[in-house]
Amino acid sequence: MVQGYHGTGKSTHIEQVAARLNWPLVRINLDGHVSHIDLVGRDAIVVRDDHQITEFREGLLPWAIQRPIALSFDEYDAGRPDVMFVIQRVLEASGKLTLLDQNRVISPHPYFRLFATTNTIGLGDASGLYHGTQQINQGQMDRWSIVTTLNYLEHDKEAAIVLSKAPHYDHAEGRRTIMAMVRVADMTRNAFMNGDISTVMSPRTVITWAENAAIFTDIGLAFRVSFLNKCDELERPAVAEFFQRAFGTELPEAVTSLKVV
Repeated sequence: MVQGYHGTGKSTHIEQVAARLNWPLVRINLDGHVSHIDLVGRDAIVVRDDHQITEFREGLLPWAIQRPIALSFDEYDAGRPDVMFVIQRVLEASGKLTLLDQNRVISPHPYFRLFATTNTIGLGDASGLYHGTQQINQGQMDRWSIVTTLNYLEHDKEAAIVLSKAPHYDHAEGRRTIMAMVRVADMTRNAFMNGDISTVMSPRTVITWAENAAIFTDIGLAFRVSFLNKCDELERPAVAEFFQRAFGTELPEAVTSLKVV
């Protein structure tokens, strides 16, 4: 289980490890619409030899557990309780999955592995930042053999990633701009962790800011529409101060229309 703030690259981290190992990976977003039958399977009416018959169609969990596949559940702390209890069976030491409808017990493939990404650590969200998450049964948390935290990247590494996503900044002035953007992001994260603001800038937002700056040809305007407008109105002066400290200039006033070039 990999826990961390949004935008730290939890899902991407698992994807990249699997890619380097040439290991098939299946990702499932465990939102409120994923049900018990979606994971386990259901009876379906099919036509065979010109006759309609009912046969069991395996869900993704029994299909994956029999193969050398890494199965990753995103937004694990947003899953429905009935779905979570299905997954709990697989987290046992033996990892066997019992299909009651089929009177069958499935043993996992030796190279089957289960991953999960969460914004919280299974204790719920008291900050209100991750609405929709819930507490995870502590019996289930106890069955996860590895629980780790993934934090934001170091400043220089994050700047390199933003530059790779926005290569038109790959010149001396552009690189200085990217470094300043990441400094703003670092300040929002420190302020968030200290409880000063309630919105945090993720690397994804920094990349969006860089792309919008190229569209609007205005760093300040791009910052406003990419991040500042998402913040609480009472917190915007503090966030605008982060911009001023990083770029050495005041954030321009809001505009009523946008000019796209």
